[in-house]
Amino acid sequence: MIVCSILLDARASGAGLPRRLAALRPLRQRRDLRLEVLLADDTGDARLRRLAARHDVRLIVTDGTPLGDRLNTAVTHSQGEALLFPAQGRPLSPGWLVDTLAEVEHHVRDAVVLTAGRPSRLSLFWQRLRHRPLTDTLCVSRAWFERIGGCDPSLDAEALPDLIARLHACQARVAAIEA
Repeated sequence: MIVCSILLDARASGAGLPRRLAALRPLRQRRDLRLEVLLADDTGDARLRRLAARHDVRLIVTDGTPLGDRLNTAVTHSQGEALLFPAQGRPLSPGWLVDTLAEVEHHVRDAVVLTAGRPSRLSLFWQRLRHRPLTDTLCVSRAWFERIGGCDPSLDAEALPDLIARLHACQARVAAIEA
């Protein structure tokens, strides 16, 4: 039984995708975590098939739609009771993941957000200039993901921050932990 599905998007990951998949290798090698990794791809890049095979990742071909719709499509192909959406460029600690999965599995929390800490004014300004919201790693139970209708399929970069905001608005038990 798969406990956690890690969901990545090829377009959002960009050139850093091989590093992200390599960074997930220590987590994948732990048999006690029972993980699967799914990669949503709307690029059609033939190199992704080889990359997915090398890292034992399920490749889910999606349409050229916004990120929210691509992630929803990947979730429909996943088997985990917990859904993990890792933030760009932030490594996941095996200890944090074990604790988070235990909380979600035992219904202590409905979702856990791993933040990078309080961003500086300069980084907030830089993100605003680039028209990209700050994203955090999100682990949410499948039940709550389905209860609130998943990601908004019309949103692109704002899909995950919007999902976190909707979880809060629906009074899900969301814990925010600083990395």
